[in-house]
Order: sequence, then C-alpha cells, then structure tokens
Amino acid sequence: MRLFPVALFVFSLLCFNAHAQTKILAQVNDDIISELDFQQRLAFIRLTGQADTQRKDVREQILKQLIDEKLKMQEAHEAGIEISDSEVLNAVKITLQQNGMNYETVTKELKKNGLPLSVIEDQIKADLMYVRAIKKNAGSRADISDREISEKMEEIKEQFGQKQYLVSEILLPVPDPEQDAEVYGQAMNLIMQMRDGAEFEKIAAEYSKAPSAKKGGMVGWIGEKALSEEIKEEFSVLPPGQLSTPVKTEAGYKIFVLHAVRDPENLNQAQEIVHLIQLFVPDSFTEKQKKAVLRDLNMTKGSCDQFKAVSEQLKTSSRIDLGKLPLDKLPNQIRSVINRTALLEPSLPLPIEEGSLIFMTCSRENTSFLPDKEEIKMQLEGGKLEALAQRRLRELRRSAVTEIR
Repeated sequence: MRLFPVALFVFSLLCFNAHAQTKILAQVNDDIISELDFQQRLAFIRLTGQADTQRKDVREQILKQLIDEKLKMQEAHEAGIEISDSEVLNAVKITLQQNGMNYETVTKELKKNGLPLSVIEDQIKADLMYVRAIKKNAGSRADISDREISEKMEEIKEQFGQKQYLVSEILLPVPDPEQDAEVYGQAMNLIMQMRDGAEFEKIAAEYSKAPSAKKGGMVGWIGEKALSEEIKEEFSVLPPGQLSTPVKTEAGYKIFVLHAVRDPENLNQAQEIVHLIQLFVPDSFTEKQKKAVLRDLNMTKGSCDQFKAVSEQLKTSSRIDLGKLPLDKLPNQIRSVINRTALLEPSLPLPIEEGSLIFMTCSRENTSFLPDKEEIKMQLEGGKLEALAQRRLRELRRSAVTEIR
C-alpha cells in the first residue's frame, strides 16, 4: 500500500491566498497560529488518513494540538533548551521508520502536494524540547531510586508468574454520573464504527483519554492480578482478536481488543532473541530482475548494512529492519527459514502473497524473560517524566493567555 494515496487528496499551496497566509487564527501568549499553519496541518492529516478533517470536533482537536505545541516550545525556550536541526531530522527519520514509513517517500509526497516538512518537524521538535525542559526543571524529582527499581523488578516477576493478556484499549471517562448513559452510547457508537471497518488504532488516537492513545491504544502485556473483576470476566469470554463490549471501570468506560493470551512464563528459561532484516521481492518483478536481486544479495554475506542497503534501494518494503524479536514468537515458516540459515547470510526466499521474503539474521542471543535493571530504570524514568510533562502542560494551559479568533 502506498504511504500517501494521491487520489485521496490533492493539495497545493496555490489554494492559499495572501489573506490565508497572514490571517491570525489564534494567539497563545505572544505567539500566533496562522490560518496557513492550521490548513497545512489539516492537509497533512487528510493525506495520512488519520481522521475526517471535515468534522468539527476533529478540527477543534487539531487546533488544540497546535496550541499545545506553542506552549511546549515556550516552556522549552524559558528553560534555555536548544536543539540542532540535525537532531530534529534524525528524530523525524526514526519516528517515520518506527511507523513503517520511509523518509524519502514521505518528503517526496509532501513536496508533490505543496506541503513543507515542517508539518512533521514542528510536532516532533516541540515534544523533544519540551521533554528536555521538563527533565531539566524536574532535577532530582525525575531520578529513580534503587528501591523503585527493585519494587518494579518484583512487580514484573509477579506478572510473569501469572496469566497475561496482550491488549489495546480505548478509555472514555465519565466526568459526571449523569453523563454515564451518554458516554456508554458513545462507546457503543465507536464499536459499531470499528465493526464497520474503522481502524481501532485511529479511533483510539482520536477519542481515547488514556496515555496509550499515543500508541494507538496499545497497552502491552497485563498480568491477570492487575485486572479488575469486571475486566477479567470480559476477557474470560473474549476470543483473541475480538472487540470487547464497553466495560465500566473506575476511570470510565473501556473498550478492549484482546490480541493474545499467554500462560505463566518459566523465569529460569532463557529466550532466544534474533535481530532480523527483511527484503521483499514482488511477483511483478521479471525473472531478470529477480536474478539481479539474488546476485546482489549474494554479495552481502557477512554484512547486515549491505543487505539493508539492497532492500532500501528496491523500495519494495515499508519496514526493512524488524529489530530484535523473540524467535519462538515468530510464525513457524519464518522461524524454520531462520533456523536453516547461518548468521549474516541471506535466507532462501520464503513465498508469501504477491511475492517472496528474504531475511538476514544480524544477531542471535539468549536472554532472560526479565529486563535488566538499566531497562527498568529507563522505563520508570520515562513514566515519571511523562507524568510530570502532562501535569505541567495542564498548568501551562490554565495560565496561558489564549485567544481564538
């Protein structure tokens, strides 16, 4: 699938007259948001198919996002935070890669549709600088103690010793008991939209008020003991891959997707982790093209970087570096191919729909199911900074002089 289907939306800056470029849509303290800023962000949302930008609530949400970005940048400048263009560019590339997008493809599509790269850069730059400002201002409050690490390790051990559920969620808070029926109705409406084909990840990003909304609702693995009785009861009858009914919790109504269930792990058993890179050869390639690809791959033996370069040159796969993955969690066919292939050598082609996949294993290592102390420390620091950042943003919103025109 192409990243940005041009047939979906054709946009050009020529559509903007001088009035649109100079009109002030909102003022946030001493900074302004122009009509052009807003329209460019709308255009980007349309191109990526993230939301229906004709809806009033979506447009209001986009404007709020632009206002928040101004507040974040103001906080960063107040804290004396600076960031280089190369850092921003690298962060953009990493973000796109994590979302299965190619930087060169994205920039070409943006240029074709008259949009500047700043529609992506501004969001990422504001978040980067804001987090650094929060970390600087928090000082010792962001530090993680050995006791916190030990407690988290025990919590993880306890989770691994019980049945676990891999879930995504959408949280709809009930601000007032009198609004209970209204929120339940909204939950049912979202479920109907998803049953009609709407993507859970997009609905979660747009409507969920949980922190997981930023990740399309993905929560990860949750131990059974961490679940309320209502949620456990729902999961007991919910087949993996299915949507739940609205579940009433203390935080509000939740809608779940149960992706998988796993039994308690043996903590003494090592897990084999493989770092994989893949290349896709479409059936549409001629025999001459396929032979050329195999010839090029034969020259990459011993080098993941060279294998990756060949895959990037073909531009047939949206995601090339698969990262480090548990070998036993891979599909049987892929696992079989990998086990028959030496380290740092291209595998035999694995036929799939519309083509073949070829893999290279860059590394294999045995590791415990449990993360090490440094990983736990990074997770805890991230969570603490996220909480501080959200709290500070609420304060900035309350104290800001914001005028929407």
